[in-house]
This record gives sequence, structure tokens and C-alpha cells, in this order.
Amino acid sequence: MKRLKKLALLTLTILFLSNFYPGTVYGASLQQDQRDQRNYENPQWAPPYYQGVRYYYLPDIETYYDINSREFVYLYNGQWCFSRECPFLNTGFDLNNSFAIALDINVFQPWMHHHYYVSHYPRYYYKDYYDHSNIPYVRGFNENSRSAFYWRENERHRARNWDNEGMHSDHKFRYSNDDRQQQNNWNRNGNGNVNRESVNDNSNHQQHSDSYDNLHGSRPSGPVVVPTTSVRTTQGTNYYGKTIGQPVRVEKQMRQRSEDHKSDDHKDENRR
Repeated sequence: MKRLKKLALLTLTILFLSNFYPGTVYGASLQQDQRDQRNYENPQWAPPYYQGVRYYYLPDIETYYDINSREFVYLYNGQWCFSRECPFLNTGFDLNNSFAIALDINVFQPWMHHHYYVSHYPRYYYKDYYDHSNIPYVRGFNENSRSAFYWRENERHRARNWDNEGMHSDHKFRYSNDDRQQQNNWNRNGNGNVNRESVNDNSNHQQHSDSYDNLHGSRPSGPVVVPTTSVRTTQGTNYYGKTIGQPVRVEKQMRQRSEDHKSDDHKDENRR
């Protein structure tokens, strides 16, 4: 009986403090929930919107997109730069058919923790993770549901080629139940080794994100052409490990602070 009374008293104390100090316990949780419930205007090129998502990551060009500010965030000359236009369109990068990752709704300014994202989602990782593992029609990845975005049936002509070449290697990849079911269905149907004309293969274009020092402060006016005089033949990627393709864990320092939240609200008011 005494234990129950102590528990009741403790509960009342917590509720009392949360009303007067909204940054504690319940109050903090409520503020976070309110931020999570915010809906942003999803860009036309992005996958279907998942409620609360503010940031997308485009691994092929190592660039982030902030839905709130409608800005692309990319690394240039050791500095994070912000642009309303995708800075890589003139290199042949196809934004409308790009592989996009919807980041955890709790993360704030993910580019400040870029080392996590570039290790979990290296450039073109989805080719080993999905395309060469007989998981077709993958549009992107959602960290919140821990599963892939798939092209709708009337959009499947935009999908990349796929096959089962990677299934003979021990990549140690971890898949969601939905993704594993998709893979099993195609394996049973014998639909591996599909090769067709694809309109969505950004890897055919050499991105210049790894050659900023040669830009001299300007962007090339046309597409970057892959050299054809190389002595050696090209090699495919070989990604492996349990963290590849897995959501980045949002630690305390990666979350939005209350003062950052107020700053965002002020920016929203100025845009209206």
C-alpha cells in the first residue's frame, strides 16, 4: 500500500513539474511530438511524403534537401552551401528520378553529422543493396519506417535495371520484412537478371562532387563526360556490412534544441 502511495505521489509530482517547466519529461516529449506533426510542402521530385519528415538525403551527390527552407545543402570547398536550385543538374544528374532517403523526423541539420550518412548510405549503395539483390522498383528509403519507397505501378518504367548477381555474395545486408518479401517474390517467380532500357540511372553520369578543387569557383556549363580512354575496365561497387542501408541513429546532439525551433518559426513567418 505504501509503495502505491509513493508511486502516485511521484506521478503527481512529474505532472506538476511538466506544467510549469515544459522542457522537462512530459513537456519535452510534447514539444517533440508537436514538431513531429508538422507537415511540410513536399517537392515534386521527392518520394511520397511521410508525415514529419523535414530532410531528404541524395546519396549520389552527397547533398541534403531541407523541405522547410526549400534549399539544397551541399559541401563545397570545405563549407556547407545552401541553394534553392540543385547544384548538380548541369552534370547530367536526374533529380526527378534520383534515389532519395527520407531522414529520421527527429534529426536537425543532418549535414552537420555528414560522416554518419555518408557511411550508412555511400554513393550508389542501392545498386548492391537492392538492384543486384533482386529487389526491383525501389524509389528510395524511409528511415522512419525502415523500408524502401517503391515506384507506383504506373511509374515502374522509371525504375533502374535489376538482377540477382549480388545474392551470391555475403554482403551481410539487413532488410526489412517488406523488402525481404519483395525479394522472395521475385526469386520464386524467376525474375532475376532483368536488363532493359532504363531512364533512371544516375550512375551513368560522373558527378563532380569529388572534384571541387578543379571547379575554380564556377560550375561546368554542360554534362561531365566519363573518359573513354582509360586503360583499365571499370569495376562495380562492393559495399558490405550491417550498417549499409540502415537508418542513422539520432543521438542527443543531433536533435533540434528549443532555441533552434524558435529560429525556424521566425524564418517561417518571414517567408509568409
